[in-house]
Amino acid sequence: MNIRPTTRWCFRIPLGLLSCAGLLLMLASYPLKAEPQTRAEVEKIIEAATRSIKAQPNKGQFYIDRGQAYFKIHEFDKAAEDYSKAIELDDSQDEAYFGRGMALGRAGFIEDGISDLTVYIQRNPKSSLAYTKRGIRNLWLGDRGKAEADFKKAIELDSRNAEAHDDLGVIYAQREQYQEAGSHFMTTISLDPSYQKAYHNLSMVYYLTGNDSEALATIDKGLQLSPEARNSMMLKSLILESMGKLDEAAAVKEVAEFLPKGNWSEQAPVQ
Repeated sequence: MNIRPTTRWCFRIPLGLLSCAGLLLMLASYPLKAEPQTRAEVEKIIEAATRSIKAQPNKGQFYIDRGQAYFKIHEFDKAAEDYSKAIELDDSQDEAYFGRGMALGRAGFIEDGISDLTVYIQRNPKSSLAYTKRGIRNLWLGDRGKAEADFKKAIELDSRNAEAHDDLGVIYAQREQYQEAGSHFMTTISLDPSYQKAYHNLSMVYYLTGNDSEALATIDKGLQLSPEARNSMMLKSLILESMGKLDEAAAVKEVAEFLPKGNWSEQAPVQ
């Protein structure tokens, strides 16, 4: 394969835009589709849960409900506080450990988040989702070994876990094992053809191995799903430039620079 030797990979923790010479290979967002709720609708849920808490302050489920709502609007500190209150009231609330693990990780307390997800896994050892989410957080810490083990376990428990396949593909890409990485990205797409980030990742693999025509075709498929995906537009510009289509590449880059930055919240690039 014609590997582009000048391309290197970089790593950052959640929520930041991740770039390295404009190349971004992301872990996917949640495997379940986002619920079609506006912020106003979520705030109504918070208000209702708050009223329930005032009426029955010792019922942990109400805190979990409010914590889930806070998480949806990215108020992770408040979400973690509510999950903690639910655990304080009833330590058997597995859902609260999972939720707090997610919220703490997104708030930057990654090791604490991993600890909570580990409690959840110990109590729910067949949760493919929990292994996936812990694996992402291990990857944020740069512990590829533990991340890989979590993703493989997630796939062992559920071979149709598209997110875990995508995440494991990122591990292989970090090691420049592009054939294995591409195989997992293709599996992700076959399992969930609407998984835009997998098209981005697969296009990246094609680009890095010198297969520009496949890279362009793949990134275009991803952009059909999300036409304003800034990172994918930037990657398309690089592919076009590599193909010698300099005017077209410049036009695509110009459009991309005016697009909003992405919100791929459960993410990590390869390094």
